[in-house]
Amino acid sequence: MSRTLGIVGVGLIGGSVGLAAREAGWQVVGVDRPEVLEEAARIGAIDRASTLKETRGADLVVLAAPISKVTGLVSELPPTDALVTDVASAKGAIVAEAERQKLRFVGGHPMSGSQLSGVANASAGLFKGARYFLTPTDRTDPDDYREVAGFVRELGAVPTAVDPEKHDLLMAALSHLPHLMAAALLKVASDISPEALSFAGPSFRDLTRVGASNPGLWSDILAENAPALGEALGAFAGAMAQLGSEIQDRQAIENRFRAAREAYDALGGILVEKSGENAEVAIPVENRPGVFAEVTTLMGSNGINILDLYVRHSGTERAALVLTLDAGDVETARSLLREAGFGSEIQA
Repeated sequence: MSRTLGIVGVGLIGGSVGLAAREAGWQVVGVDRPEVLEEAARIGAIDRASTLKETRGADLVVLAAPISKVTGLVSELPPTDALVTDVASAKGAIVAEAERQKLRFVGGHPMSGSQLSGVANASAGLFKGARYFLTPTDRTDPDDYREVAGFVRELGAVPTAVDPEKHDLLMAALSHLPHLMAAALLKVASDISPEALSFAGPSFRDLTRVGASNPGLWSDILAENAPALGEALGAFAGAMAQLGSEIQDRQAIENRFRAAREAYDALGGILVEKSGENAEVAIPVENRPGVFAEVTTLMGSNGINILDLYVRHSGTERAALVLTLDAGDVETARSLLREAGFGSEIQA
């Protein structure tokens, strides 16, 4: 018996959901602007265009529109018996509205994406091995949760249950706060000197790279997660104030950096162990002929398969080659890179 999936918002994430779901045997209908739906049908992300009213009759509805529109869509969906989920990166307001509307709802947030955007860049493999947060509450029907978790596995991802409030705090600390930090650091540097960024080294560029993210997208995301982000900002301000009071105490600062290194090393192990099948390793390299070939040959000659790769530019002199590897090969790869004189870091 055919299962029908309705996707509201057929961009990069929604289109990738559609491609993966169709491979798993779902019939997929999409709701978006006509030109988006035309492209989605062309690449096979949907079977056909639909309307929000028609999606009420689907077996499962995925809300993949911009985060600022999802709460409104939740309020527009009833009456429906469809099971509903979303892919937004902040959950509190959306989950609360879904419960007010008495929807069969399980919040979701895939921890995967791309530097690209738009349905034309959708990929059925986007979720392979990725952690995929689900945010049930004490009002969530266990059968509904199991059904959405099963769908997530069909996409190739690893479902992980977390409380909506905890999810938003995690995202505030791990994603949203770093974007604000990048914006603040870039302002401080440019206020000191308009030419400051031309003198910046790789560490500053890596730390502030996300400051170049889509302004409209990130203003939406940060506004939707304002309560949790405010809490994270308060904790960060307190930590910075404490560090500031210790600047002249060499031993105290050394201890802080030692603790930071231990936490970073532990995080690297967690990322490799728990990220599922694959992990991304970023290798800073000089902009010179043959350097990418050196890295890829090093991997290939030692039996390490590169599943995917892309270049993250940080200026005219340096860049980072980001390799997607099987998680089981990461530590061997990093050891080989160290021996060859390359640094590396595991990407969250």
